[in-house]
Amino acid sequence: MDILSELGAFAFASRLKRLSDRLKSEATTIYHHQGADFNDSWFLVGYMLSKFESMTVSEMAQALGISRPAISQIAGDMVKQNLIRVRIDGSDRRRKRLSLTNKGMDAVKTLEPVWDIVGECTEKLLASTGCDILKALSHIEAELEKQSIFSRVVNKLNNTNGAEASGV
Repeated sequence: MDILSELGAFAFASRLKRLSDRLKSEATTIYHHQGADFNDSWFLVGYMLSKFESMTVSEMAQALGISRPAISQIAGDMVKQNLIRVRIDGSDRRRKRLSLTNKGMDAVKTLEPVWDIVGECTEKLLASTGCDILKALSHIEAELEKQSIFSRVVNKLNNTNGAEASGV
């Protein structure tokens, strides 16, 4: 029995979360299998810092479309593992600038070929569905930018309540 599947669109976000959790857990297992003490929840920060020598929390949050508190939490975990360092930005003391430590650079060097293979395997998995899932996700994201689920539901509730109030 798979309640989330049975619930259909109603549980869409929960199914995406379940799938995300599974893929992230498996990626972390792959990293450990390759000898890297790295958690997949750190992937985006590690990847971005491997491409851009240093970034502020705000720059990274904006580039990834993730909240600053989420980036700060990930960064804090990575600092504890000595994978990144945080420095106060010289031009603006309120901003924190992130960069990889030597240990972080070594981890990225170990993981870059793994990331490539994970990407290839994921592409094959997505292709096996017979539909362009990434295009569909982009479309959903674009539609949500136009009108949030909150707005859609509230409009529907207001229309339903209005119809009930008028006796329709």
